[in-house]
Amino acid sequence: MDAEAGFAPLLIVIALAFIVPLLLVRFKRLRLPIVVGEILAGIVIGRSGFGWVTHEEPLLTLLAEFGFVFLMFLAGTEIDFANLNVERTGNLSNRGARTEPSSAGAQGLRRLGPFSIGLLSFLLTLALSTVVGLVLVRLGLVRNPWMMALIMSTTSLGVVMPVLKEQGLSRGRFGQTILIAALIADFATMLLITIVVATVSHGLRLDILLISVLFVVFFILYRLGIMDSVQAVRRRLDDLSHATSRLKIRGAFTVMLLFVVLADTLGGEIILGAFIAGAMLSLISTREDMEAMHQLEAVGFGFFIPIFFIMVGANFNLGVLIGSPRALLLLPFLVLAAFLVKMLPALLFRLQFTWRETFSAGFLLSSRLSLIVAASAIGLQLGIISESINAMIILVAIVTVTAAPLIFNRIVPRAPAAALHPIVVFGADRIGIQVAEQLLGHHEHVLIVDADPNQVARARQRTSAGIDVMQAGIDDDDRALGERLDQAPAVVVTSADTDLNLHICRAARTRYGVNHIVTLVTDSSRLAEFENINVTVFNPALDQAALLSLLARNPDIYELLTRTDDNKEVGEFVVYEPSFDDKALREIDLPGDVLILSIRRSGEFIVPRGHTQLEQGDHLTLVGGFEHLQEARKLFSGIEARGEVVEEVVTGKSGYAFSES
Repeated sequence: MDAEAGFAPLLIVIALAFIVPLLLVRFKRLRLPIVVGEILAGIVIGRSGFGWVTHEEPLLTLLAEFGFVFLMFLAGTEIDFANLNVERTGNLSNRGARTEPSSAGAQGLRRLGPFSIGLLSFLLTLALSTVVGLVLVRLGLVRNPWMMALIMSTTSLGVVMPVLKEQGLSRGRFGQTILIAALIADFATMLLITIVVATVSHGLRLDILLISVLFVVFFILYRLGIMDSVQAVRRRLDDLSHATSRLKIRGAFTVMLLFVVLADTLGGEIILGAFIAGAMLSLISTREDMEAMHQLEAVGFGFFIPIFFIMVGANFNLGVLIGSPRALLLLPFLVLAAFLVKMLPALLFRLQFTWRETFSAGFLLSSRLSLIVAASAIGLQLGIISESINAMIILVAIVTVTAAPLIFNRIVPRAPAAALHPIVVFGADRIGIQVAEQLLGHHEHVLIVDADPNQVARARQRTSAGIDVMQAGIDDDDRALGERLDQAPAVVVTSADTDLNLHICRAARTRYGVNHIVTLVTDSSRLAEFENINVTVFNPALDQAALLSLLARNPDIYELLTRTDDNKEVGEFVVYEPSFDDKALREIDLPGDVLILSIRRSGEFIVPRGHTQLEQGDHLTLVGGFEHLQEARKLFSGIEARGEVVEEVVTGKSGYAFSES
């Protein structure tokens, strides 16, 4: 092999992938996403710049295509299927409650959940984008209005998710609705692009139905993945996944390429196969697989994916855009259309949220990047769109992915103060009251909710001062309850009715995006139903033995976790303050009697030593007095240094983990 011809361009691209993040860190005020910087760097070295790298490099072309496949695969792994359960309304949570009469239409609109709003928003976006496509067809700039409509309908889930996390809004109805709307847009456009491309390439034939084979294979592998007989194989993989074999990583690559090859063989788009493969792994993965998922992200974003974005810039043809005056005149129109086709459907958010939230959601959903660039490249390859339109679409992607998050951050309402976030206990029965009293003893803010007025009245008489009690059901159109659940760090469900508990847990997950839910389940045969939606289950028949053995083996640890009269707490905090990056623990002056027990980084637990260096995003488990832990919270979050409200994870002695924003 000619090393100079084969590897010199690759060296240039990899060097840029290394240099671009370093440059963007030095110019933080620009607030450019790294992928935008990579595209711009590619323009500099590509056909519109110095010409050091061209699209004729076979090695780079292959790696770039694989990088895009890997990007779609990782996008599939981001799906949280527990949040995609379609909302079901009913009166399960209103047993014993008195309902107010109202019109069925008004009730239906008020109860539109994240999935419903996201789906309706996408359908309206697709309709408006079709109008844009028809206009461009009339102007002679594109050949197929449907492909252009799908290009305009995309949303960048990879941009939406980190922006919401940065603002502490990834939980709650508002953040969950935006996330699910972005997810629906990404998945639906990929599926429809596959159908349109197959139709353009081969005509409208029954062969298109072969694409459904992908979903059949998806279902078969999913069923195999959850069978009891396969769990022994999974445990064997855990034993063998050491540094030299990494069988889980190899297995993930095998599954991804299986779906990619299958999609290509069936005449579909390989990006759909990659996305479905990622979604399937997300569906069958467990907490033990998190480390492998982080390793996959490291491989993708560390090598393959930057090559894809740099090559997008390298193939950007600025000359053909400048040489087309009509295309240049249409550029502002296309940018405006890119925002309008998202902003107008986002008005549906007003059914559930304020005007500021509605407009900010519309702007954030207007951000586009990877999928719009890929869809445009597919259209260019098929001759559906011209090279000048492809260049315009890349510019539109750069504008939207830069401007949309900035506008969102400017106008989105800030999260309320952390002190207003109570742990919500559903159930004013004996167990619910006892749980609330325990949480209060650990300095937690607590709200008891029950639909039965008699239970509520008794709870108000029996609970200590400092515990709020509210009469409401999970399906009630109660703004006060909705606001509490939107920012609830945790939900505890204590009813003895398994059906009621499952309904409350599902609503808390899908409608309000509560990540940490704990429930009592007395029927051992139904534990899997709760585990499928990522709910932490306490089953007396199974868990009492574990608690007794913990007390027998480690009485001091059990006492530390359960006592409320010693002013000692165990807390978990996320390191957000950048000044602690790469700082050794021995150099940190911890407040009072606080000690660091463990560090969790990318799914791996680290035993702290004096020389251990912290990184931003580390989850620290600390022990100490309550007041000193609060000082540690401010220290690591940087609240005092920057005056900002950031996300924090706290675990009281009771073991209930929750986030504060």
